[in-house]
Amino acid sequence: MRALAVVALAAFAAVPLSAQPFNPRPAAKTEMRVYDLGLTDPGVAADVVRGLLSPEGRVYPDPAQHRLVVSDRPEVHARVAEALRTLNVAPRNIRIEVTARLERTDRERRLDASGTVGGGPVRVGVGRRPPSRGVEIGGQESHARTSVNARQQLLVLSGGRASLTVAEQVPYAEWLYTWGVTHGLWAQNIVWQEVGTSMVVEPRVLGNGTILVRLTPRFDYRAGGNSQAVEVNELSTEVVVREGEEITLGGVPFRDADFRERFLAGVDETGQTARVEMTLRATVE
Repeated sequence: MRALAVVALAAFAAVPLSAQPFNPRPAAKTEMRVYDLGLTDPGVAADVVRGLLSPEGRVYPDPAQHRLVVSDRPEVHARVAEALRTLNVAPRNIRIEVTARLERTDRERRLDASGTVGGGPVRVGVGRRPPSRGVEIGGQESHARTSVNARQQLLVLSGGRASLTVAEQVPYAEWLYTWGVTHGLWAQNIVWQEVGTSMVVEPRVLGNGTILVRLTPRFDYRAGGNSQAVEVNELSTEVVVREGEEITLGGVPFRDADFRERFLAGVDETGQTARVEMTLRATVE
């Protein structure tokens, strides 16, 4: 028996290492942790956390309790906690300064006619520069650009909302009305009156010298004798700017260029259609 045991031990030692069974290192266990968000927006926090997770990680926003539930490895949780500390800053006021310019280009075309009529030895010239004979018709075209500037200032709590006027009267009301009907913003039997446009601005201090600004187009009008306001949430967009940096709202991607072109337009004091150019600057106080 002892001889058999020695033979068996020798045979086991002779098996190459590659043929021996491989026991991989167990994967790191994931942990479920709850993060209270304070005044931080759950949607914003969830977007930040998703970029930090491992392939097996998951994030579950809980807006009702204003918190996030995150499942991932311990080392990932350390990065998540640090990122949320950056977002969770003390409430601060943000001053929004907006400069709006209504710009209209007037086009004028003038026609001039000159001619010479003769009867016998007598010739009569008509016009500024009558030709020696016959009739000449000339033209001249001129362009004039008119601008009207307006400035708006708002003081908004970080995470709050404010409204900026774009135009008190819209020149493309019919097109915008039809666009709103097709996108379910109002019923087709709604009758618009005194239609204007504005922009809802929601700024938030990120804590690293930048400010997140959420912009949402809004229609302000009267219907049935009542004032109404409808926000176009599907075209909301977010931009991150540095404090004091100026951005042009016309360059903000609303994902619908036709809508943006007609939304950022107004009617000036002469009743002419004018393009509205708006710039926004945010500073923390």
